[in-house]
Amino acid sequence: MTDHETSYDAIVRAEIAIEILNQARAFVTARVYELEDTDPGAAEALRRRRRDLIELQQSIRVADTDLVENLIAVWGPRVQDELRFWAEF
Repeated sequence: MTDHETSYDAIVRAEIAIEILNQARAFVTARVYELEDTDPGAAEALRRRRRDLIELQQSIRVADTDLVENLIAVWGPRVQDELRFWAEF
C-alpha cells in the first residue's frame, strides 16, 4: 500500500464515528421536537448545538485518525446510554 492509499480499517472507523454522531443528533432532534411547543427557547438552543454536531460530523476525515478515534472514545459511550448522553451533553 502506498502513502496515499487509505486502509479499509481507517474508512470503517471513520464511518463508525459518523454513525455515532448520527445517533447523538437523533437524541437532540427528538428532544427538539418534544420542546418545540412548550419551550421554544430551549428547542432553539438545542438546534444550535445540533448544528455544532453536524459541523463536527462534517469535519471527519478518514486520514485524521486522531479525531476519529477521539470521537469514538468520547461519543461512543455517550450514545449507548441516553441518560449519560444528556448528562454530558
